[in-house]
Formats: sequence, C-alpha cells, structure tokens
Amino acid sequence: MAKHYGGVREDADDSGKAAYTALLIGGRSGFNALLGGDRNADDRLYTRLQAHGFYWTASESKPTSAWFYNFGQGGLSLNRHSDGDKQMAVSVRCVRD
Repeated sequence: MAKHYGGVREDADDSGKAAYTALLIGGRSGFNALLGGDRNADDRLYTRLQAHGFYWTASESKPTSAWFYNFGQGGLSLNRHSDGDKQMAVSVRCVRD
C-alpha cells in the first residue's frame, strides 16, 4: 500500500512525503492513519502522541521484534523499520489485499 502511494522514505523520490499525506486522516487513500505514538518501555506511558503514528506489519524480525511503519510528523514522511520492540504496543490496522 505504501508503494502504491509513493513509497517509504528510502524507496521514494520525495522521502516518503506523498505516501505520508495519502495515508493520513483525510488523505486520498482512505487508510486514515492516526498519530497515536507508542508506549515507553520504562514507565509504560504513551508518548509521542500527535507526533508519530506507528503501525505494525505482519512480519516479525525476531520473536521480540517486528517490522513497523512510522508516520513521522516532523519530517512529514513515511518510514519503514525492521527493529520494532513488541513492548512498544503500537497501533494495528488490518488491511485486506
């Protein structure tokens, strides 16, 4: 889906800005991603609300980590990461192919 809307930062000509815009609330994709932040491992409180939207993928890296997407408001870009600690307790969105 990210590729369809322009790609993530490392694969896109625009550093993932088109995909970020298309997949956020009000974007042309209808995905309507929220910037819900993540849970801090130390105090178990949620942080980075309204600054980052983290979404798990179905792909594990290790038993304790998985791939995830990061909608970063600061850079207005969509990023993909392979090392998400599952304790981050980030958002999940089921997408039908």
